[in-house]
Amino acid sequence: MQLILFDIDGTLIALSRAGRTVLAGALRTVFGTAGPIDNYSMAGKTDALMIHDLMGAAGFAAATIETRLEEVFEEMAWQAPAVFARFEMRPCGGVPELLEALRRQNDVLLGLLTGNNRRIAGLKLQAAGLDPLLFPVGAFGCDHRDRNRLPGIALARAQALMGEAFVPEETVVVGDTPADIVCARSSGARAIAVATGGYSAATLATYDPDLLLYDLADTDSVLGSLRARAVDAHA
Repeated sequence: MQLILFDIDGTLIALSRAGRTVLAGALRTVFGTAGPIDNYSMAGKTDALMIHDLMGAAGFAAATIETRLEEVFEEMAWQAPAVFARFEMRPCGGVPELLEALRRQNDVLLGLLTGNNRRIAGLKLQAAGLDPLLFPVGAFGCDHRDRNRLPGIALARAQALMGEAFVPEETVVVGDTPADIVCARSSGARAIAVATGGYSAATLATYDPDLLLYDLADTDSVLGSLRARAVDAHA
């Protein structure tokens, strides 16, 4: 069975400032400050890493930040619904059609590989009109600060769920940032980059993904690209 892991922001749903707004509000509630968030690049980073970076820059000790991570995640989940409604979140072009086509594949398991913490991931998908239940496994920004550790976590969860081994060679990571490509490479998974986020196709190409797509709009073509290695492996 093939495991396909999707990033969320800029890949499944269109980029907005909703996530930054939620994180800033939660940090101010928990720590009294959001730190230098206005000038902070979030692309490809995990929620846990961002909280450590921002609160570290604000003068908090790493141990203090670590003990309050869950509190921040809970506050983010509390604030998110109202914020997401205000930003009118939506899926990227072709995503609903692609997910429906993949759902009909009986030898594919869909999952998430995202820097968002688990609760925010589900809330973002729902706000954009996508069903979180389409993704029964995943690895999230609350599982580890280092995004490169997330593929291994997702593979282990897929195996626990399905009762069969999943290997990196049969795993695809789809994302819109260089960090997604590096993350896939770190685990031996196939890296598919899509230029629907904050990085141009030219920039993504410099990181040498296995496949570079401008968008996910052509369902049949994208589906064939996602399934290519699985088909070849069983030919």
